[in-house]
Amino acid sequence: LDKKAVKGQWTQKVYQVDDSPRYEGSSTWVHVDGKDYWANIADAPLPRREQTIRNDYNVLKRRNIHEITATGWNHEQDNEKLIRDDSGKDVLLAQEKGMDVYTKVPDIKCIAGQKWWVANNALWKNVRDKWQTLFDRHKDLNLEAKVDRKALYSLLFDLKPTATKAESDAIIDKFVK
Repeated sequence: LDKKAVKGQWTQKVYQVDDSPRYEGSSTWVHVDGKDYWANIADAPLPRREQTIRNDYNVLKRRNIHEITATGWNHEQDNEKLIRDDSGKDVLLAQEKGMDVYTKVPDIKCIAGQKWWVANNALWKNVRDKWQTLFDRHKDLNLEAKVDRKALYSLLFDLKPTATKAESDAIIDKFVK
């Protein structure tokens, strides 16, 4: 997104489990009538759960609303499954509604995740740094869905926490078109 166009806004960047980009949107937070919320509409590819089983639509137009609550936040989605042709014309196939409620829990309930992160942080920092290098080219980023019949996340998940940056970079490079 253009930095000047989004100055002062909050940007939601959504990534795949392999830290590759999915979609992003930017808007201004609204604080009115005792409510604090953010809303944005952004196009996204099909969710991973549908990429291999659906071929009847090719764009998911996502309307995300995040509302801060006393115990965490709510994430509401009003999505449209679209068939978009080469000229950019959309045909609505279906609509879906999603609601996620996030509640702050005591840190003690997160110990397993915190331990995993301590052990794996260096590997995933290397992965994120590689993605940033690709983003910094300021060009469209297109990825192969699979290489040698394997998904990117599968190859990255197979790496040991001690894998080098060169190892993780080489895997990602195989998928960049």
